[in-house]
Amino acid sequence: MTFASNIPVQARIQRHHDALVKRLSAHSSQYRDPVSTIPWESLDADSAWLPDSLVSLYGLPEYEQLRVDERTRLSQVEFVSFCELGLWLEALFIQRLSANSLHEMYRDPQGYHYQLHELREEVGHSLMFLELQQRSHLPFMTPLGERPPLARLFARYAPEGSAAFWATILIGEDVPDRMNRLIFARKDLPSAVLAITHVHMREEARHMAFARTTIQMRSQAMHSLKKKAISPVLREVFRQFLRTCFFPSEQVYAAAGLSHPRVWARRARHNPHRIALMNQCANPSRDFLRTQGFAL
Repeated sequence: MTFASNIPVQARIQRHHDALVKRLSAHSSQYRDPVSTIPWESLDADSAWLPDSLVSLYGLPEYEQLRVDERTRLSQVEFVSFCELGLWLEALFIQRLSANSLHEMYRDPQGYHYQLHELREEVGHSLMFLELQQRSHLPFMTPLGERPPLARLFARYAPEGSAAFWATILIGEDVPDRMNRLIFARKDLPSAVLAITHVHMREEARHMAFARTTIQMRSQAMHSLKKKAISPVLREVFRQFLRTCFFPSEQVYAAAGLSHPRVWARRARHNPHRIALMNQCANPSRDFLRTQGFAL
């Protein structure tokens, strides 16, 4: 039997958490403003900003009937819409962490140090997304009232530092990250699209590592009955988030210039290819949370 095996599980997880926080803070210290690093001039109005396979209507016969310029415009608008989702998520996260920062400073100084780095990076992402939106000459397309109400409430009011709170954070980071990886794999996209995606992937990788180790640490101290009680809420948060992430609002189709946008939105929601993509991106975080005792 090794010395490490005699250390209680909770203590081992705490050690791992503290070591990880130190490493993440060190990596985050080399910060650069993302807005100044993006080659914005490469955003070509005649080029797709998403690969066909990641457009919400891909796989439908009606999509194939659209003109090439209509499919191109839809890919541009959907990429901006995807970044608008990121902007909404960053705003929730910034609001919540800022509101609890003083308490966190005394409860977990190392975690507080890292979270200041994370806040700086999230603000940078928000400015990057806003710059994209302004350069694409598009308004906010998804009304705030159409964003997941339960996800918004849960992210705002779940006990700060709890496994459940960080589970919602992980869902909001990990699922879009799976999409980002699929986007970044397509090197034929405009350089600005790839740079925006890469910045987000690189920094969110640190954020997700922090969220996972925090969930592991907090869930160890959480009674199984409490996990069972909160699982239906998390399951509904997950469902609502997947809907807003993968099925654009009708305003997105209107912004792309498609007639009858409500019909297009309904078609997307029933698109087998899109549903399969959603599950592909959702399964890793769902599987991880199940290993922590949540029934999702």
